[in-house]
This record gives sequence, C-alpha cells and structure tokens, in this order.
Amino acid sequence: MTAFEEYYGFMEKFIAFYKEAQKAELEKLEALMSCELPRIQEAMKNYQSLIAKAQAFEDERIELCKSLGFENMAFSEVLRHFDEEQGKKLSEQKERLSSLIKTIKYLNKRSMDFVNVQLGEIEKEASVASIYNTKGLADSHLANSNLLNKQI
Repeated sequence: MTAFEEYYGFMEKFIAFYKEAQKAELEKLEALMSCELPRIQEAMKNYQSLIAKAQAFEDERIELCKSLGFENMAFSEVLRHFDEEQGKKLSEQKERLSSLIKTIKYLNKRSMDFVNVQLGEIEKEASVASIYNTKGLADSHLANSNLLNKQI
C-alpha cells in the first residue's frame, strides 16, 4: 500500500467517524430540546462514547503520520509529499472534514445556548420560590437564600 493510499484511506475513516459524531451532536441537541430526561441521558452517554473514539482516532492519526514521516507537519507540508492529483484529493478531503467539524461546533454551541437558557429559567423560578417560607408567606429574609446563587 502506498503512503497516499494509507493516508487517504485513514482520512476517509476519520471523515466517516465525524459524520457519526455530527449525527450524535444533532441527537444531543434534539434530546435537550425535548426535555425528556431518558432521551437526554442516552444522547449524553452516546456522546461520551464518541469523545473516547475521537481521542483514539487522533492518536491513530498521529501514529500514522509518524510512520509515514509526516510527524509534526502542517497539512500544507504533508501535501508536498504527494503529486498534484493526490494533493487535490487530499485537499478536498480536508474541506469535507473541516465542514463537518464546523457543523459539529455549531450544533454544540446551540446545545450549550439552549442549556444556558434553561438554567436561567430554572434559576429565575428558584429565586422566586425561595422568598416564600414553609407557610407560603413572603419572607424577605429568604430572598437571597437560593442555593443556585450562593457564592462558595
């Protein structure tokens, strides 16, 4: 197997993995928006599994680059080791990977934004509820007793 075939083949597997990661990121967002705890738990479990797989893929990529003599090289330097046609294929591959990663980052940001809004709503509700005592009467002494707002 040539260096190009080995590198290109690995990167195809890498892209396939990131397609899977993109689906998982979308499922995580949809699960969060559903507010269904079992669905959220399942999505987060799957997401954690993907994080471990991502690290394993990255370790494998680093080892492959070492074995091919591309250790610590930028992509532009790696391209110099291949002919023009191979370089074009690798550049197209890099664009597909970059696009997937950009989409994953966007979906993750949407998830984080959604969670932050939901936490803000919970915090607001908790602070309103915390000003009432056990008899249901307003008590100004309890106004700042919300555990979500405590500074430790």
